[in-house]
Amino acid sequence: MATGAGEAGDGGPRWPHDSETAERVAAAARGRGRRMGDAEGAMREALREEVRASNPAFAALAENVRDYAIFLLNPDGVITYWGEGAHLMKWWQREEAEGAHLRLLYPENGSQDGTAEEHILEAAQTGEYTGEGQRVRRDGSTFWAGVTLTALRDPGGELFGFCKVTRDVTARRASETALAAASAAQTARDVAMALAREADGARVRAEEAAEFEREHARGSREYIARVLEPELADERATLADERATRTLEDDARKRESGSGPDAGTQG
Repeated sequence: MATGAGEAGDGGPRWPHDSETAERVAAAARGRGRRMGDAEGAMREALREEVRASNPAFAALAENVRDYAIFLLNPDGVITYWGEGAHLMKWWQREEAEGAHLRLLYPENGSQDGTAEEHILEAAQTGEYTGEGQRVRRDGSTFWAGVTLTALRDPGGELFGFCKVTRDVTARRASETALAAASAAQTARDVAMALAREADGARVRAEEAAEFEREHARGSREYIARVLEPELADERATLADERATRTLEDDARKRESGSGPDAGTQG
């Protein structure tokens, strides 16, 4: 059963990749090339019109959605359709972007998430690349982009291009960075307060220990003065009395035995 223009055999959208479409695009390009004086520009314009005709839903999204940059690439990574949303986000004019390689939108040495070539290869091998990294606007400034690069294949599985969807996530990244910084600052404050409390506790414990030592020393001195010193004095007095008593007893025994100091005067 014949299919209508813009429909595949299964009723789905038909992307401009088959030989019939290529011939139609080439014919249209030749006609426009004479008027435009630029066959390459005519080819790109014909391809854009073919996309609009064969997949108006995609064209409507690419031209009217403002929060996303939506565009198409061929299997080599060359931009073939540049939507208005892409222009508004990245600032490249359609004439500048179409025909340029995807690396046009990347920093010179690639982004945090890799290079254009790496992403094209991953999408071709796995079906899709998704990530976040910095991308370049027309004026050379960069912004954080959340990107999805999807491989487009025909019913037979042959790769005929890629669809790229980009969202500017700079504000979200800035918010996340600010929240992370605030969280880190709060953590630092909490740690500082905990250390301060610990230091205060250590100081209080040290003061309490010092006061205990002072009280202990004071109590020891009082105990010595009140108890030990009188006891020692009594002990010394007792010892002195005992020595005196022993001396008297020794003298008495010596006298009795006649060997005392007064023994020669008696008789």
